[in-house]
Amino acid sequence: MINENDPSTLSTSGRLLSYNNAVKEGLKTGQQFTALMDQLINTKDPKELVDAAQELSVFELDSDYVTFPHQYNNTDYYLIFMSRLLELHDEGEAITLESHEDNQHLTQQITALDDLGVFAFISANDTTGGVYYQDRVTGEILFYLNLQRRTMRFNSSAITKLFIETYVDKIEKEQLLKATDLLITFGQALKTDFGFDVDFNLLDTNNNEFYAFQTSNLSGEIVDKLFVTAAEENYMLEHDQDGAVLELAPDLKLKIASHNATGGAAWGLYVSDHDQAVSWFKVLLEYPFLRKWYLENIDDLQIRSDSLVF
Repeated sequence: MINENDPSTLSTSGRLLSYNNAVKEGLKTGQQFTALMDQLINTKDPKELVDAAQELSVFELDSDYVTFPHQYNNTDYYLIFMSRLLELHDEGEAITLESHEDNQHLTQQITALDDLGVFAFISANDTTGGVYYQDRVTGEILFYLNLQRRTMRFNSSAITKLFIETYVDKIEKEQLLKATDLLITFGQALKTDFGFDVDFNLLDTNNNEFYAFQTSNLSGEIVDKLFVTAAEENYMLEHDQDGAVLELAPDLKLKIASHNATGGAAWGLYVSDHDQAVSWFKVLLEYPFLRKWYLENIDDLQIRSDSLVF
């Protein structure tokens, strides 16, 4: 008895027909793939862009009868998505994509960093399609991205190590700011175009942003060190009812606080300026004495990142 689901029971012509149909299905899958690629590469519609990227990131191109020898990794489609979204926001020339034929994967370079950084997405292995944006030279992971959950989280530790420690003496401050501003632009685009929940961490310029320290019980000795180093640079750190305030410029203040915005006990800091254009990251770049104090006490002062993804 012939069972169409069991090729061994088919006649010769039946087996050939079954084989031919399987090839057709495989080729149809290839056509679906190329249609999604066309959408990812050419669309001007942000919604179509993110839909294509999400589908391609989990797309299985090969079948039992049709295999495609030259394929990108699933995470590469996130890189194309990032590049295309920046292009839609007039930042297309700020990055370049490199195709590596040896193992068929993509990497990205940020123009402002010259040849210092080579970036790519890697899987976060969190079962929901989350990925990490990683510098392949140092291994530092700058942010987490999840298209399905519509979330993005910046990693303060990696940004500090890469931009404040590794790059700070190798490239001009303006170039470092251009590079991080590009990452911020990407995050802002995710918020405005798709409603993503984005935590900019130490890159956030909002005056209400509370940069929580890694330690919840900051020692007086570390604050005293700041009093001394600030005085050496002709700045006066003044005691406040729940911490200390340092006026860096007529319109720029740094406040170390023992409580967060809701009154909960947690050490951290605020940066405030009239235009809400300055982040803790920018302060670290601009003021070497604060950078030195921060790095020398990094185990306590490290700005806390989302522990669920890093």
